[in-house]
Amino acid sequence: MSKIKLISVVLGAGKGTRMKSAKPKVMHEIGHLPMVQHIEYLLENVGCAKKVFVSSPDMQDTRDHLTAFDHTIQKQALGTGHAVLSAANYIDGTTDVLVLYGDTPLVTEQTIKNMITARKDYDLVVLGMHPQDPAQYGRLIMDNAGWLTRIVEFKEATKAEKKVTFCNSGIVLINGKHALDLLETINNKNAKGEYYLTDIVEIANQKGLKATAVVGDEKELIGVNSCVELAEAEHIFQTRQRHKFLNAGVTLRDPATTYFSYDTKIDGGCIIEPNVFFGPGVTIEKDVTIRANSYFEDCHIKQKACIGPFARIRPGTEIAEQAKIGNFVEIKKSKIGKGSKVSHLSYIGDSTLGENVNIGAGTITCNYDGYNKYQTILEDGVFIGSNSSLVAPLTIGKNAIVGAGSSITKNINEDEIGITRVDQKNIKDAARRFRKSKRLID
Repeated sequence: MSKIKLISVVLGAGKGTRMKSAKPKVMHEIGHLPMVQHIEYLLENVGCAKKVFVSSPDMQDTRDHLTAFDHTIQKQALGTGHAVLSAANYIDGTTDVLVLYGDTPLVTEQTIKNMITARKDYDLVVLGMHPQDPAQYGRLIMDNAGWLTRIVEFKEATKAEKKVTFCNSGIVLINGKHALDLLETINNKNAKGEYYLTDIVEIANQKGLKATAVVGDEKELIGVNSCVELAEAEHIFQTRQRHKFLNAGVTLRDPATTYFSYDTKIDGGCIIEPNVFFGPGVTIEKDVTIRANSYFEDCHIKQKACIGPFARIRPGTEIAEQAKIGNFVEIKKSKIGKGSKVSHLSYIGDSTLGENVNIGAGTITCNYDGYNKYQTILEDGVFIGSNSSLVAPLTIGKNAIVGAGSSITKNINEDEIGITRVDQKNIKDAARRFRKSKRLID
């Protein structure tokens, strides 16, 4: 979508005391991304020209983290209308103003586009919903012509108004020409002495402006104020992700046990077995098979590779086409070449494996000496026997072999065999004598 004349004011100054956490509420994560950054990416997708984040004075760490936003501070918590007016310096009279909330992270791009479309015919657009349980939500009062006349808080609603099921989400789009005038007209003549953004609808009507409401889905408008609601939002997010990948041709053997991050990329034709977890930064190319109980983070898996079961693929890893990573294998910051196999019970870290390398069971790369980390390079066709320790820095040449049970500390040249086992010695009758000493036999 092309750039539009739109500024967004994202409110995030709330203390979030119900989260019972020292972390600011808007920085709690859904799909491994802080809630407020879900809003950031939404605004980028709809082409918002400027994003302003409203925070409290003690949220400097949050402001430092949100580099894509301009920032303004609400010095006193005097209500939502007051919070929006904290961004008055960014409201220039020519650009429409979209008010969003940093703790409402699941709003969809299509819903915002619907609001933008409605704004062409109205001066003020409010986003509403029809929740299963209207509970204590404010009600949107519409007239027969489809105009929004006012927002009434539940506790102030009449018996008839409480029967209205069209409820306020709090999200508003305002004609930039009238935005400052409307915001500055809001007063605090109420029991709490606060400036309520909801009053803007009646003010707009009093000024002869046109207001309306569009409908969003209840699930996308969930506000997160507690860890219970955070878990509910995470569930909604994961359900969306599962549907997205299923519709893209990814086979999920048990969708409810597969967990995605906000930026997970998986091509069609992949098969994912149960209990698989994708952390941030994962790209999976087409026709990859991922076995059950595997974990991925910041890695790239290329076509037709097979991973798992019980594999852990850590940051900085690239696994090439047709490679195989088996059960109880951990790969960290390594490149695994085309057709190479690390089939079971191994750790490969800070390494580069060429094509068709075969790593035997129980092999580890010893990449850390307590102070520094070093590289292990295995060239094409290398075979590593089981239960071997490869002590970095180390290079093993093409088609070389390491004998099982070896601890390799020196480079091995192309086509050589490296082995460090001592010669086997069989001591006649020693086992019998040992057992006799333990009084296990006569």
